Amino acid sequence: MAINKVVNSKKVKKDDLKIKKPNLPLKKSKKPIKVLSKSINYSLCIPTSILNSCSNLDQITHTLYQIAKAATLFNVAEIVILDQGSRNSESKITDSMLMASLLQYFVTPPYLIKSVFKKQYLGYFKIASKLPRILNLPFMRYLEANEGRYREGLSIRMTHPDAKKEFKQTKYINIGKAETLELKSQLVPTNVRVTVDIVEKKVVSPIEAYGDFVGANSSYGYHVRIAKSFGDIFTESAFSKGYSQAIWINSGDYYYNENLKKYHKVETKVSQIEKIIRSDSNEEPANVLLVCGKWDHIKTSFNKCKDQFDGCDGAHQFFDGQIELPGAAPQGNINIEDSCMIALTALHSYL
Repeated sequence: MAINKVVNSKKVKKDDLKIKKPNLPLKKSKKPIKVLSKSINYSLCIPTSILNSCSNLDQITHTLYQIAKAATLFNVAEIVILDQGSRNSESKITDSMLMASLLQYFVTPPYLIKSVFKKQYLGYFKIASKLPRILNLPFMRYLEANEGRYREGLSIRMTHPDAKKEFKQTKYINIGKAETLELKSQLVPTNVRVTVDIVEKKVVSPIEAYGDFVGANSSYGYHVRIAKSFGDIFTESAFSKGYSQAIWINSGDYYYNENLKKYHKVETKVSQIEKIIRSDSNEEPANVLLVCGKWDHIKTSFNKCKDQFDGCDGAHQFFDGQIELPGAAPQGNINIEDSCMIALTALHSYL
């Protein structure tokens, strides 16, 4: 019996001595991205899952305020909200609409808030109204006399002699003062936001008034839209020619492990970006889309609409590369709102 115990113990020790193959790090490719223009328009895509870590309006507001500041600092043209459903089905407002409203609030002059937003949305701005204005935008700066040649306004309806009819165009603009501005020789559609020259009393292009502080669709600061599906991100672009490149920003995934089999395709097929090469061409700006969030969420959103993309092997085929965020944090282990600022900073350093 004693001999058998010795033999068994030796067998155990031999098993223990077997050499286990170490998990080798995944080999990742790196490549430059070429854009066919000197200038670049950036768009940000933010999933509604960014609100999963927020438990109240205060946290939601500060999270989106951080994104708005990053977007205006780097002159982002468009913010796309990827709708992944709401956390609370009984809420009076969906997560995507709440995000869109707050992001739009941050680029709306205070004197136009009540004119631009419906009354039922004003309660969601009680925290936002206490935050500092985003002074990157020229029309949000504090002016002692509240004067300036250019001013944001909202066109208001003219009264029609026939009570049953209404004018579709108007010459009156609400510019947040005691008296409305009457345009000299122009008519504009009613209930639209415009930039006016209060000296010449005419509507002007935001580019003429503010230069580079103009987003997609001549919006003010940035344009905001909601994408109901992964496909809508690309098919409903604010740019007529769509996006020239799309880049994935791995963020908000605190359990991401690049060595897991389910991530092998995205890690091997979507190369890391090492630099951006710009053309000497003076053609229209390149439109680069940055998609933030977990790969699992992106993949799930794609699978829900994959039937509209015949022959597409997966969501990874939509991306030209991914950014390896700098710092000591493991890949993916960073808040989405933090990743926006870091990614935009990194992209500018690649130029």
